Parts: sequence; structure tokens; C-alpha cells
Amino acid sequence: MEIEMALSDSCFNFLTDVAQAADRLANDAHHYSSPNFPIRYGPEIDALRRTAAIVRDHPYDAEAGARLLKLASTVGRALDTAPGSPELAAKQRSVDDLIRSLLNEVTGDDAAALPAIVDNVTNDTPYTEKAAGRLKGILLKVGKSTYDTAVKVIADVGTAAAKKWMGL
Repeated sequence: MEIEMALSDSCFNFLTDVAQAADRLANDAHHYSSPNFPIRYGPEIDALRRTAAIVRDHPYDAEAGARLLKLASTVGRALDTAPGSPELAAKQRSVDDLIRSLLNEVTGDDAAALPAIVDNVTNDTPYTEKAAGRLKGILLKVGKSTYDTAVKVIADVGTAAAKKWMGL
């Protein structure tokens, strides 16, 4: 007599496959982050490696799994944009214009931190949510025109996590 698997067994197998895939991604990210690797990746490589390791170790953590899926998708799309491409150049111009317009209206610590804040809001990093919160506070200090422009740029080029945190 053949015993049939239960649905819970299929779910267990699926989560085991996800954990194994996350392990491969964590190992690949570690490989690509090597100082000897010819391509230098930014903070996205560490975010990807850490998040994949969390999912590998805790495949039942649905929030971690969702973060990894979103991060892998975002990093994949971003890195598929060739250096020097019109899309990448347009994104960088938008980011530069955003920083310039905000610097016209903020001073002190906010102004000094602004380039790093915007970088963390437009790239998935371990500091994206914190940067989004800080940018949200800075936007309360600027005029309506600058605010509207900033919201449009962040909605266009910000990470999904930053947009969610900022309510965009």
C-alpha cells in the first residue's frame, strides 16, 4: 500500500527548497563580494548575503523570505542596467537634482548627511529604512515645490522598502 504525502509535506519540501536556494544565493553573494573579484559591488551585496543567510537559517520566516525575494528582484533589475546606459544616467541625474534641490533648503547635519541618505534610499542597503525615515523628516522642513519634486523622484528611483516606509 502506497502512502500519499500530505499537503504539509509538500509545504515542508517547498520551504526546504527555498532554504537551499537561499544558501546558494548567500554563497554566491559571498563569492562576488571578494576583494579579488574584478567587479566591485556596493552595499547591495552585503544586504543580499545577510538576507539570504537569514532565509537559509529560518525558511519559515515569511517576512525574511519576502524581503529576500524583493531584494533579489531589485538587485537583479538594477545590475541588469548596463553602466553608462541612458536609464542609469537618467536615474543618476534625477538623484543629483534631488540632492541639489534639497541642499538649497536644508542646513547643518541634514545637509551633511543628505548624499548618504539619498544613496541609501535609492539603493537597497542595511540602512535603507533608517535613511527613509530620516529623509521623511527632512522633507517636512522643505517647501512644497521641493517636497513634491522629492516625492516624485523617490517614487521613480527609490527602493521598494524606502517607498513603503515613506508611504509612497
